[in-house]
Amino acid sequence: MRKIAAAVAALLTSTVLGNAADLLPFKAPAPISTFAWDGFYLGVNAGYAWGSNSWTSGGVFESPVLSAGNANPSFNHVLGGVQGGANYQIGSWVVGIEADVSALGAKGSDTEAVSGIGLPGVFTTADSQIDWLALVTGRVGYAWDRALFYAKGGVAGGDTKDSFALFSHTGVPAFLDFGTKTNLMVGWTVGGGIEYAFAPRWTAKIEYDYVDLGTNSENFNILSSGTTVTFREDINHTANIVKFGANYRFP
Repeated sequence: MRKIAAAVAALLTSTVLGNAADLLPFKAPAPISTFAWDGFYLGVNAGYAWGSNSWTSGGVFESPVLSAGNANPSFNHVLGGVQGGANYQIGSWVVGIEADVSALGAKGSDTEAVSGIGLPGVFTTADSQIDWLALVTGRVGYAWDRALFYAKGGVAGGDTKDSFALFSHTGVPAFLDFGTKTNLMVGWTVGGGIEYAFAPRWTAKIEYDYVDLGTNSENFNILSSGTTVTFREDINHTANIVKFGANYRFP
């Protein structure tokens, strides 16, 4: 009986040891590494912008009965520029700051009739142009390995040019140029996008931004036949931007 028990114990021991030996070559899979988004970067961008420059007429200062219609010079234009920034990663969350400057040169024009003048065929022309835009924004995003989904918001600045003229088709054609007002406008911007790391140091992105440069109040005046005529206008500049970009991340 004792010999049988010893034989069974030996058999069980050898079986367990054999099974353990068979399991040794197999190892648990290594954890999937996460792409690191920390650090500084520089890049370029190009895209398309569209928007409007809303003119709200305040009438004619010297004659309250005269008024120009509210104009809306809209625009569509390509843009291109550069950007740079820095990211700091906390787990899967990425926070950072970014600055970018883009050349735009987007110009729009609109024509509206003048009311209260007592003559038909008298119109105003409103022209607005945004030459360049600069954005300084904070970014908050969620990283899914090499893909980063982010939202952004901050300060926007831009150079604007607003021109005003009056012309008439009644009798002898006439044209009165009230001049151009140039301003450095500062407003706000919000947006978001997706960035993807296609190489260890290179990323590509697609992004949407909404820009509101605020409202400037202007007096467009001219001296004609010894009389000053002043049109008062409030002008709001906004833009929608979709752009593609590429960034190089520094070690």
